[in-house]
Amino acid sequence: MKKKIIFALVPILVTIIIGFIIYSDAAKIIRHPFADSTEPVRIKVNNGDSLNGLINKLYSEKKIGNSYLIKWYIKKQNLDTNIKPGSYVINKDVSLNDFIKILNEGKYNENAVKVTIPEGYNIEQVAALLQEKEIISKDDFIKSCKEYRLPNYVKAEEKRKYALEGYLFPDTYELVKGMNGKDIIDIMIKNFEKVLKDVEQKINRVIKTEEIDKLIIMASIVEKEAEAANERPVIASVFYNRLKIKMPMQSCATVEYALGVHKSVYTYKDLEIESPYNTYKVKELPIGPVANPGKDSIIAAAAPAQTNYIYFVSKFDGTKTHFFTKDYNEFLRYKKVSDENLAKMNK
Repeated sequence: MKKKIIFALVPILVTIIIGFIIYSDAAKIIRHPFADSTEPVRIKVNNGDSLNGLINKLYSEKKIGNSYLIKWYIKKQNLDTNIKPGSYVINKDVSLNDFIKILNEGKYNENAVKVTIPEGYNIEQVAALLQEKEIISKDDFIKSCKEYRLPNYVKAEEKRKYALEGYLFPDTYELVKGMNGKDIIDIMIKNFEKVLKDVEQKINRVIKTEEIDKLIIMASIVEKEAEAANERPVIASVFYNRLKIKMPMQSCATVEYALGVHKSVYTYKDLEIESPYNTYKVKELPIGPVANPGKDSIIAAAAPAQTNYIYFVSKFDGTKTHFFTKDYNEFLRYKKVSDENLAKMNK
């Protein structure tokens, strides 16, 4: 009887021992996935490489331990398997979780470049900045913008200069030299969608898909017209008020976009340019956004101040603020003060 009990216990004990060995190996791999070495580990990730493929490659090069256990752990923990291309130099003592996070975020990448896209930049300015940072050529990035599959909230309007204008969210990004345009756009669009959720929480309402495009058009104009942050909702109210009474929005920012050049002063000839972007000619929103707005401008467009203002003009007094009024004669008086202040500044 005792022998039968002993024989019955043997498989259980073997299973326990094997399980303990596997658990010990897994715990060791999770703490230190890289093989013993005194040198930092150099890893090259190419465009299109998968995490599983990279793990197989590192295992074949004897840089990591049990690849099966590593992949099992990644799947079990539901870790992010999106990895950024580039050349990495990684400390050999890094844990598996930190190693995956490094690849997710592009940290310790020899080709990584931190790029800040200013609020109000248009697509051509973004492309020029990316070229300056040696990430991608201006032409290649613009080509990628034109070929990108549009999200369902972006209006596919043939007469728009760039369909993606307004949706490449301005922020600080860690990109990689040699990245392709689609990957860069994916990152910016994903960020835009995250910010839009933040805006919804801020204004305490859901922004419908069909609202988004018009919202970003207005936000882009507010971004270009406002200099003082606290005036953004007020400036948004002015433009909404004009639209309500069928008055042209008359935004110089839209003229600038139509012309394709920045000017300190726009002539009457400039204001007559025939373009679906020129709000001195069209009595509605322009055909598309004129820049990539930041979060505050999107909030201002989604939740404008409640005013009866129809006119505004820069004070040119160093405060970067404006005069606001609903009365045209008062506007003319403000305009006179504005012109006098501008003349003093230019002396």
